[in-house]
Amino acid sequence: MIMRAALFLFPVLLTAQTPQFEVASIRVSEQDNNRQSNTTKGLFRTHNVTVKSLITRAYDVREEEIVGGPDWVGSLGFDINAKIPAEYAEDTRTTMPLLLKRLLADRFGLVIHREPREASGFFLVTAKKGPKLTPATDTTHGASTNTHNTHMVAKNTTMEDLARFLSRSEEKIVADKTGLTGGFDFELDWAENPTDDRPSLFTALQEQLGLRLESNKVPYSAVVIDQAKKPNAN
Repeated sequence: MIMRAALFLFPVLLTAQTPQFEVASIRVSEQDNNRQSNTTKGLFRTHNVTVKSLITRAYDVREEEIVGGPDWVGSLGFDINAKIPAEYAEDTRTTMPLLLKRLLADRFGLVIHREPREASGFFLVTAKKGPKLTPATDTTHGASTNTHNTHMVAKNTTMEDLARFLSRSEEKIVADKTGLTGGFDFELDWAENPTDDRPSLFTALQEQLGLRLESNKVPYSAVVIDQAKKPNAN
């Protein structure tokens, strides 16, 4: 019971050293079909982005892995203009999740806990003939995955990174079970339209990368929202 109480009191393990935006303006957005966010020149900006969407980036989860909370966390959009401190602006890939955790806790009163659950999904595994992957040639500049339509160019990308991409693409949880460590350079080309001559994503994974998706019950750590409050307009 003590551990459970501590989990509720300190759900995101924030400390005085946790990065935070220098200043952040948050307003309820004009509700339209346009939802976007971007980070440029030391600024984080959103239009009509929901709290659930912010949680996905802060905690590296899909929206389907977020449960609980009031209905508005998944429907009401917010416009955010936040200034990133100069010392954190160069590596937002690492610092942005921490900045968003702080913003969600301080401005939206977000309280969450993690809870083990299980859902229908896929395991990413190696094919029978083994993987067709080349270890990354440059590991000094971090990972990059660029996807244009249905063509991916990956540099220093881990199998966990690929599993996260596949989770978004297939809208199901994908867990890495390849046992492969480190980053890899590869290209992946597939078709979404059945009239396209290229292979489906499932076939392309096997033929081009020596990997496959195995349907299974996949355990995951759900983000359970215990509390969320609408911020005051500013």
